[in-house]
Amino acid sequence: MVNDLSNLSAASLLAIPEHSPERLFGGSADDIKKAFRLLAMKWHPDRNSEAGAHRVFQHIKCLYEKSAERLEARGGGVLQLAAVDGKHYEINYLRCHRFELGAMYVAGTVAAFAIDLAHADLVEAAERTIRNLDYADDRMRQQIAPHLPACPFAGAFRTADAWVIVMRKTPDLLLLRDVLEHLGGRLDPRHVAWVVSSLLNLCCYFQHAGIAHNALSLDTCFLSPPDHSVAVLGGWWYAARLGERMTAAPASTIEWAPHGLLDRKRADIRTDLELVRAIGRALLGDIGGSRLERDGAAPQAMIDWLRLPASSSPIDEYRTWRTQVLHDSFGARRFAELPLTQSDIYAVDPR
Repeated sequence: MVNDLSNLSAASLLAIPEHSPERLFGGSADDIKKAFRLLAMKWHPDRNSEAGAHRVFQHIKCLYEKSAERLEARGGGVLQLAAVDGKHYEINYLRCHRFELGAMYVAGTVAAFAIDLAHADLVEAAERTIRNLDYADDRMRQQIAPHLPACPFAGAFRTADAWVIVMRKTPDLLLLRDVLEHLGGRLDPRHVAWVVSSLLNLCCYFQHAGIAHNALSLDTCFLSPPDHSVAVLGGWWYAARLGERMTAAPASTIEWAPHGLLDRKRADIRTDLELVRAIGRALLGDIGGSRLERDGAAPQAMIDWLRLPASSSPIDEYRTWRTQVLHDSFGARRFAELPLTQSDIYAVDPR
């Protein structure tokens, strides 16, 4: 979320995509309303005589409405689902998030994804990719498998209007989007450091498995504060074998992945590596990265790395990050506790 709203230029505001309203509006409902009132006082055509003020105000209003919609829809509740085979399911969810293919319901021990029937091919591709994840040995399986979806799923069925995939998760896993909003739009760089480390480690595994996830984001990744690790539970419908054709990609990937790669529509591990950098910048409060240095959001070595283009080697990226960037940023390794639980973020019983 942008902190200094009064100094944003028309170009900066118009550059914020409609699918990323959180880059301008974040926090509580009151925070969002205050931010909108501040921007409206500056950009409303009745107050601003600049030629482009009307266009800017309409864009701000659109972002505000989308942000308010997300805030309204994200509360907890009970999801009742009737499968076409006659079975009925009930999920007590903590938060709901809409995404481009449907909706995600975050519960205490599961994450459920209801995906529109029109995307059946993507659901089948996700199931196939997850089912075929392999490991070099038991040691790799023990290290990596807890951070990926378990197969078979807790549930997979069709309703009248959606395919539903229910994935198991441990109660300590918190959606990155929810954590960032709870903490006011910015994480301590020490916590961002271990999130990036965990994601780079997973990218090394993706290369081993011969896949690109293609949708790493705040809405597909869950972090575990006590374990200092990240699990990737969402977005698997976009995964593809390295070098093979990508059939679809979410808006966030299109925005941050290397454009040359997307033009060729071939799965490449560099897409995941660029998305890891985008997540790191977003967690520091500026996914675009242009204000990180000015705001002093993190040590300079960390900022520089997050703003540089990714290489084509996850192993080299991980090695550089761990041995150079983190050392230059924080010195000797220390455990930075993040005391955060489900009950801190979700104001409902997490059972």
